[in-house]
Amino acid sequence: MKGKLNVTAGLGGIGGAQPLAITMNEGVCLAAEVEEWRIKKRLETRYTDKISYNIDEAIDKALVYKKENKAISIGVVCNAVELLQRLIDRDIVPDTLTDQTSAHDPLTGYFPEELTIAEAADLRKNDPNEYVKQSYATMAKHVNRC
Repeated sequence: MKGKLNVTAGLGGIGGAQPLAITMNEGVCLAAEVEEWRIKKRLETRYTDKISYNIDEAIDKALVYKKENKAISIGVVCNAVELLQRLIDRDIVPDTLTDQTSAHDPLTGYFPEELTIAEAADLRKNDPNEYVKQSYATMAKHVNRC
């Protein structure tokens, strides 16, 4: 994986090891994760190296690390759909693309795009059918961008 840009999403239970696996194999990892605390947990356990709150800044850094053959992982606080769209907009094709989001659980595991954590929690509680509907719409965009 040396000199390769690897993009993924979801740093929960199983997905949390992806950045470490990529850097252990000398690659660069960009990992989208909606929940900031999950990235911070991966920083504490040294499963990821950096956190970014700006998608374009994270992409720029990842491209520099790729060019320099540096094994670095960056957790990006964003929805996977947002990261994938910025890559498309910038005409950047990753060398590998994986996904560990909880698409199997549209109500409690997946986050619809454009909702804050608080908005998602509120919608999940007060209108679960609408939440699932929005999750499916986001999943469709997610898959189409892959």
